[in-house]
Amino acid sequence: MSERPPNATTTPARPAVLSPRALATFAAISAVALVILGPLGTRSGLWGSGTGLGLFRGAMPMAIVAILIAIPEMRRSAWGRRGIAVIVVALLAAAPPIWIWWAARGAPPIADVTTDLDNPPRYVAVTRLRVPPANAAAYAGDAVARQQRAAYADLRPLIVTAPPPRVLAMAADTARAEGWTVLAQDIGFGDLGRLEATDVTFLFGRLDDIVVRVVPHPAGSRVDVRSSSRDDMADAGRNARRIRHFLAYLAERARAEPPAATAR
Repeated sequence: MSERPPNATTTPARPAVLSPRALATFAAISAVALVILGPLGTRSGLWGSGTGLGLFRGAMPMAIVAILIAIPEMRRSAWGRRGIAVIVVALLAAAPPIWIWWAARGAPPIADVTTDLDNPPRYVAVTRLRVPPANAAAYAGDAVARQQRAAYADLRPLIVTAPPPRVLAMAADTARAEGWTVLAQDIGFGDLGRLEATDVTFLFGRLDDIVVRVVPHPAGSRVDVRSSSRDDMADAGRNARRIRHFLAYLAERARAEPPAATAR
């Protein structure tokens, strides 16, 4: 019977190491998972917006890792089509957070934007929904106004050649076409028109409130809009974008109105 020599050594088992191809594939799939799970978990209440946004942004570095590994691997071996597929998946996963970052560049740290900084439209129906810890319904004042003037100098009222009741009706149609939930729509205090609504962001389901004010003007009506986030302290520019889009759409509707309708 033979015995193992006393000085014999055994080679320890090496831990399994992923190949570069497997690492690139894993990174690309992880990027896709992060860009989906971040917003999905926030909307479903599994975690807060900060965690969700962190996961969402984490898709960018994971996608970069996948691409940096895939490109040299494609050069040194026959990994053409699969390598291209990994790069495409990584780019698709990185596109949403990159787009959000690009759209938010230069946006001031505010979450309340209006076309009338001297006399912002007031919330009435929304006030009942702004319970703590939500943001206050009252406009924050000069501190916010100064930042808006510096960042969004293009925001100004819209003048429409139609009476306030007709313009308010067009504004309500435009709001619903935009997917807003209209909370109030009325003509009161003479010809003063007011419309209040809420909107929900596509990715993270963040709630924003909007008030549209229509008043008489020598040319017909003046339309002012205020859009603000209910909970966020900084909106990454989305309220300004919403106002621009709404007013452009409303102006287009007004131009398409027949003369008989605008005269009423």
